[in-house]
Order: sequence, then structure tokens, then C-alpha cells
Amino acid sequence: MLRSQCPILIVVALVASALVGCAPRPRADISVSTQSDPDQQIIALVNRSPITRDQLDDDLSERAGRQALTDLILDRLLETRMHDLDIELSADDLAFEESLFVRTFDAIAPDAPASLLLGQIKVSQGLGPHRYPRLIRRNAMLRRLASEDAKPTEPEYQLAERIAFGQQFQIRLLVCADRSTAIAIRQDLSASTPDALRWTFAEHCAASSIHPSAPRGGLLPKMSPDDPTYPITLADAVRLTEPGQLSPVISLPEGYALVLVESRTPASTPSDEQTNAVHTQLELRKARVEMERLAHRLLKEARVVVTDRALNWTWTNQP
Repeated sequence: MLRSQCPILIVVALVASALVGCAPRPRADISVSTQSDPDQQIIALVNRSPITRDQLDDDLSERAGRQALTDLILDRLLETRMHDLDIELSADDLAFEESLFVRTFDAIAPDAPASLLLGQIKVSQGLGPHRYPRLIRRNAMLRRLASEDAKPTEPEYQLAERIAFGQQFQIRLLVCADRSTAIAIRQDLSASTPDALRWTFAEHCAASSIHPSAPRGGLLPKMSPDDPTYPITLADAVRLTEPGQLSPVISLPEGYALVLVESRTPASTPSDEQTNAVHTQLELRKARVEMERLAHRLLKEARVVVTDRALNWTWTNQP
């Protein structure tokens, strides 16, 4: 699975002609032969002191070289695969990826104009005029190549509908590393009054739970027992526990748990628009999984030899 885009250092190159005429004369230690060497090209001046291309390249390679090289390698592999399969991208393919890219971040600023939001996203992700169009094209190629394996099955559509529109629970979850601690906490909670139980449970979560929900008192505001990402023992405990009641101590992969069911919401009947929205989200999620699998497989199968010293360091040492 590819990592998120690494931060990138943006450097503004000075136009050579700007150094002529009204600009100060170069320092005496900058020779014409130095200027003609691409590695020694002056890319910036700091109080008239030059910074050259080779000084920057090694730092860039060590800082973000692995991700940049990974992107370039994947671009090359995908272009080759598209050519071999005689597949061409259309303008619609690219437009879809761009609209999807914006929608991914839309929740951050839902009222912002799309053009303004896109510009902000590009800056925050370090996606300039070189990286951004390549990212859009790379995603479009991955989507086209992974499309055959990305279509959800009918049971997957049905499961997505049950998760979205079936019975929902608001629960609090407390997970301990050992069973004896979980039993002791349950005994303490059993002595709480019904009105105080949720707050006492939340305090125990904050103090003792090893679950990621601990800082918010173990709260899971919308949990579907049909969701296969939850362990079966947890789903069964939620179904069998009445609102306002504690579950028995149950076993989870990460330890021993208690569940407090705070409320139960009955299943709803969705509109066609709601159902279609759930189907679309499922299709996008499954496509993303298949795209990541394809990218990982292509990179794993590729034979890569890194000859640059600084770039080889980051390629070898970064995970």
C-alpha cells in the first residue's frame, strides 16, 4: 500500500536573465565554468551567496526521495501496462479522478468553492504543477487497470445496506489487557446507579482502557453489529445486551472487554437515493483497495537498482 504523499521542499528558481543588468555583479568565486555545469547551477542566492543544484539534490533525496522515486517507478510501470493492454485514458477518466480528489477533502470545508478548495489541497499536500497532474493520471491508470477486480458482488452490496440502514447501537467499550482487571472493573460498575453508570464507565475507560476510544470515554456513537470489521464476540455482546445494561466480560483479540449499551436505533427504510449513495461509497472503497493492491504488486515485482548515493540511502533505510 502506498504511503501518503511525503512533504516536498519547494524551491523557486531564479531566471538567469534577472542576474544580468540591474542585478548586482556575481561574487568573484562564481566562475563561468561553474555556471555551465548542471550540478553547479545556481538556483538561489542568500545575501549574494549562491546555493547550487548539487547542494540541494542530496538533501531532497534524503528527505523525500523514496516517495518521489516510488511515484516515478509506478508511473513507468503503469504506462507500460496500459500500452501492453492497449488501454488509453480519456478526458473523462482524468476529470473523474480530479473530482474525486476534491470530494475526499470536501468535509474539511464543505462551503468552500471547489477551485479554492483544490488550490488549498494542492499546497497542503505539496502537489505542484509537476506532481499533481501525474498523481491524477496515476490514479486514473490504476482505476482502469484494477476495474475488473473492483466490482462489488451482490452480497457485498447487501451487507453495505445492512450496515448503513440496519439496527444501530451507541455503546461504550472498555478493553483491558487481562481478564482479572476486567472482572474487577465490572464488579465496581455493577454497584453504580443507572444514572451514574455511563459516567462511571467513561471514567474507567479513560483510566484503564487500552482501546483507541479510551480518551472519549470508550464511546462508539454508531456501531452496527453487522459490520465485519468488529469481532464476532463484540457484535454478539452488543445484540444481547439491553440498553442501559453491562455485558459480561468478553474476549477480544486485543484483550478482555466490557460493553455498555447506551441506546439502540431500529433499522430504517432507505430511499433509492440513499441506497445508491451507499452503493457508490462501497464501489469507491473496493476500487481503492484493488488499486492499492495492484500498485503494491507492481512495485514488488519490479527490479529497481538505485545508483545515486543519497537516493540509495533513503531507498534502503526508509520503511
